[in-house]
Amino acid sequence: MEQLKQFFQDKTVNTLLDVGTGTGSFITVLKETLNNTKFTGIDPDNASLKEAEKVLPEVQFMNMTGEQLDFPDSTFDAASISMAMHHLPDVQQTFNEMKRVVKPGGWLIVNELFGDNLNPAQEVHKSMHHFRSTIDRLNGVCHNETFTRAEILEQVKKAGLEICTAFNQEKDRVEPSTEDISERKDQLIKILSQIKDKPEYHELKKQILQIEKALKHHGFQMATRVVVIAKVKKD
Repeated sequence: MEQLKQFFQDKTVNTLLDVGTGTGSFITVLKETLNNTKFTGIDPDNASLKEAEKVLPEVQFMNMTGEQLDFPDSTFDAASISMAMHHLPDVQQTFNEMKRVVKPGGWLIVNELFGDNLNPAQEVHKSMHHFRSTIDRLNGVCHNETFTRAEILEQVKKAGLEICTAFNQEKDRVEPSTEDISERKDQLIKILSQIKDKPEYHELKKQILQIEKALKHHGFQMATRVVVIAKVKKD
């Protein structure tokens, strides 16, 4: 991310906490910008953390939720959260915890997809995401639908953070092959099988055919993401 690199080119970030790190993919992105930074990644899912440790053995990974960070105040120079806001049971509690463990004058980086002003190919991605999130919620897993861009910025401001910059990131549209479409359909069917005994099963099954049709017609493109860099205000 060139804008990220430009923002931090004259700033010192010795330590950074990545919240909801998953398999560590955003740390990999940040390492291209922050060359001399010591990274720590936290996530409540042990399977994801094990995958992250294989890819990034030099990074410390810990099982932890964003709502309750087991670190002293002012431990890190910065904290980040990528593609995880919509998984949070309490966004403001997580942001407050991230603020607490970041030193005054440090930064929070938010990287999150949004659900408004999307083209038809991106709407396909959103529909697939909402399908998965519905299944998760039916299984008692916190997985919300996508925020709008304005809602993401509002959540950051609500946390008392000073937004320094916000920019969009897009990936290219792809024309999926017949094999790709079949594979994505099979993935959705597999996810749907988790709720085969629930009353919502048959209605959600219809959505798979709608998504398949949209994939064939519009192609596939990841929904746009907004990257927000905010400053932790000094007391």
